[in-house]
Amino acid sequence: LDAMLASSLLNDTEKVRPKARRELAQKNRLGTKAIDFTYTLATGKTGSLHALKAPYTLLFISNPGCYACIETIDALKNAPAIGRALSAKQLQILSIYPDEELDEWKRHLTDYPADWINGYDRNQVIKMQNLYDLKAIPTLYLLSKDKTVLLKDVTAMDIEQFLDSSK
Repeated sequence: LDAMLASSLLNDTEKVRPKARRELAQKNRLGTKAIDFTYTLATGKTGSLHALKAPYTLLFISNPGCYACIETIDALKNAPAIGRALSAKQLQILSIYPDEELDEWKRHLTDYPADWINGYDRNQVIKMQNLYDLKAIPTLYLLSKDKTVLLKDVTAMDIEQFLDSSK
């Protein structure tokens, strides 16, 4: 993207998309602090990503009913290291719905385990301000206690392996 932006072969109009992609790629990189945001629970209570207190936070950005999301939920629920970390309070899972169709989100609340934090982005800040790269849903980020990005855009298996090797 840097090479495209520096190229004299592209005009300013042709550089718009690479510029936007580069800006998005610079956000939430491995080793950087994840961008904070506020979420809302079905009860109306709000919280923020950075206020979560656990050695690890798994940020799971998903859409209700999407096939890949359901598969990922099942993989996370059935991963032994993830289950152990949740039980030991070493991991919190924050599932976020970034879109506006709340009726659909509410219909699928039972798809998510009760020990996860299941919220939505009331003002669609994640999407509107491109806080996170949502080119693929679901998107998974594993964060440290201080919300540093440890893994980005990975699978449930990648998280399982990371937690297994961190014992």
